Amino acid sequence: MRYKIWIPRDPSADALYRFTRGEKAGYIDQSGKVVVEADLRDLGGTSGFEFHNGRLEVAVSNGVYVDKTGKTVIDKGFYRGWDFSEGLAVAMLKENGKWGYIDTSGAFAISPRFASSLDDYVWPFEGGFAKIKVKSLYGFISHSGDFAVSPQFLEAEGFHDGRARIVVDGPCAYAEGDLCAPPEFVPKGAKTQSPPPLCKYTFIDETGRVITKQRFDGAGEFGEGLAPVRMGNVWGYINKGGDFVIAPRFQSAEPFSGDIAVVSEGGLFGYIDKSGVYVIKPQFEYAESFSEGKAVVGDQDAFWYIDRSGQQAIPGQFDLASPFFKGLAHVRLNDESYAYIDRTGRIIFNYRP
Repeated sequence: MRYKIWIPRDPSADALYRFTRGEKAGYIDQSGKVVVEADLRDLGGTSGFEFHNGRLEVAVSNGVYVDKTGKTVIDKGFYRGWDFSEGLAVAMLKENGKWGYIDTSGAFAISPRFASSLDDYVWPFEGGFAKIKVKSLYGFISHSGDFAVSPQFLEAEGFHDGRARIVVDGPCAYAEGDLCAPPEFVPKGAKTQSPPPLCKYTFIDETGRVITKQRFDGAGEFGEGLAPVRMGNVWGYINKGGDFVIAPRFQSAEPFSGDIAVVSEGGLFGYIDKSGVYVIKPQFEYAESFSEGKAVVGDQDAFWYIDRSGQQAIPGQFDLASPFFKGLAHVRLNDESYAYIDRTGRIIFNYRP
């Protein structure tokens, strides 16, 4: 999903919220107090730039981090560095050109040992594991740095709810959810018919065991025990054993959040429960998942918040609006003014970019 406005999206992110002034960015806390002045470079975008484990990477992946006061706490000359996740961050030393993982002090907790090339790469930790590509095949390491699942899959995504989406059958074309981008041919260099068939997806558990012989035309992340999957042009939901519990019939489907999931039919979005029954019938042109008992919905003109009955939950409408994250949501009031609101709709901080 292409988000409309910035808010932390990773549930593990710290409760600090970005605002901008000119070309600079700062952060407030949950009370609306400015805790990091607007002295940081504003890199733009509607996702990312989140504090994790009390650290924020501030300069285009060069491994410089500030703490929750904006003070630089890690600047060790890394060639590259990424956001923290589960207490660790990907970083690379200049001298050996290999990836490792640092802790919040900047010391390597997993020594630089993973190659960087077109066929070798690394990713942050998700769900207790980090995805690693070795010679074009994907596996997963644990926090020890050792492989918990050996590199063997043609493609893979991170673990969520104890399951990871993978591709085992190829060669094929892998689009990674972006239908506008040209698909990647996996494995690289393989010879096959032209154009190659699109990849089929399945899932593994934390031991690397493929959970089902079924292959899906599309698949999202597991959440609350279920995952959206596509068969042909329609989406349904499977359980952790790979069995369908909601038959495919939707145009689109998102993971469950708060026992409710966003789906679409006829070009409009609604919400279903885990039996597949609509709790809010399709009626919205735009909709995001429920968060903290409320969901953002909208049309071409405005955005507003609904409760689990589908009724408007906060007075007023907004030019743009985000889901709630740890008590606050980010909204655009008009072309010149933005604000953070609490769950009652009260403005606790507003600013002009």
